[in-house]
Amino acid sequence: MCRRDRVEARRASRRDGARASSRAIAIAKIMRRRSDARRGARARRATVLAAMTSAACLVHSMKTRAFGARASADDALVAVGDAHGDPDAMFEALALAGVTRERGRGWWRRPGEGAGARATCVQTGDLVDRGERSIEAVDEVERLTREANAVGDEFVSLLGNHELMTLQGDHRFASRDELTALGRSELEREGVVEADKGVGLGVRAYFYAGKLKWRQTFAKGSTRGDVLREKPWAAVRGRGRCATAFSHAGLLPEHLFGRDDVDELNARGAKLLAVDEVGRDDPLLLDRGPMWTRTISMGDESEACALAAEVIRRLGVRRMVVGHTVTKSGKIETRCDGLIHMIDVGMSKAYGGSPSVWMCTESEGPMAISRDSRVPLEN
Repeated sequence: MCRRDRVEARRASRRDGARASSRAIAIAKIMRRRSDARRGARARRATVLAAMTSAACLVHSMKTRAFGARASADDALVAVGDAHGDPDAMFEALALAGVTRERGRGWWRRPGEGAGARATCVQTGDLVDRGERSIEAVDEVERLTREANAVGDEFVSLLGNHELMTLQGDHRFASRDELTALGRSELEREGVVEADKGVGLGVRAYFYAGKLKWRQTFAKGSTRGDVLREKPWAAVRGRGRCATAFSHAGLLPEHLFGRDDVDELNARGAKLLAVDEVGRDDPLLLDRGPMWTRTISMGDESEACALAAEVIRRLGVRRMVVGHTVTKSGKIETRCDGLIHMIDVGMSKAYGGSPSVWMCTESEGPMAISRDSRVPLEN
């Protein structure tokens, strides 16, 4: 190779090297841009994830506040009023206090969740009648009672006048739709409907079959009948700021039988119900009885306050909580400077009301909790 050729070869080599270097630089720039893009994408994903996490925490916090669930070292005393065949309304009310974990179907809270260190809940009677799911309401309260006991809490369901009427064979206020469905289900179970499908029994036949099945469902010796017969007529729960007497319609001094507790009332009530056909003649079963009286919730203010004050003094509590009479406002109300708390807000679909729950802790005192408010009720 001559000198000229060698010079050309070196120049060509330098040109190739320069082109290779340019390509390498270009590739490096592309790779750097891709790397930067990947880092940017990761950063954006991290930002989005952080935002989603923050939003989820905010939603959880809002739900917790909305349904009243809260962490507290205090024991919680909770009361819910008349459910009247609407267990969903009752579940939502209990969720507002944080003692159940869901609004639509109330599974009892896990230990440490919700209302307080230990929760005691009193349902003030009238699970049945008017609404279309009375039997389900009775069954669900029994389930809640078992679940509460299993975690060291307590659920107490009192007798109401509509449970009393059911045990007396009075079906006037049982839902016609529930009785009709119950009768049809029973006739289908027995094969009567299938055998007669060519003719058709009709709604009237289902209704009367349902009335018969209703009586059998709550008869003495049946599971549900015995559940109703064993319900207490009154209860005293809580201590200190939350010491409270509970009954369905209200306690009058005569209901204590000269005692400073409700034990005698509950014993006499149980005896009245321990028969096949519950009577109607005993004074406890009449208009001034603790299932029926309107004196505490609707009577003359001065009379109601004096009677309530006497009962409260003798029982050593701060107040009396009652159901039975739907409040005019559809919200939990008080009388007599807070001596009487009325918690029947007509929450059943049969009344078209909205769920509310009564709750008391030592740190906050009694309060009314609804979907959109927490109102102190301290007396």
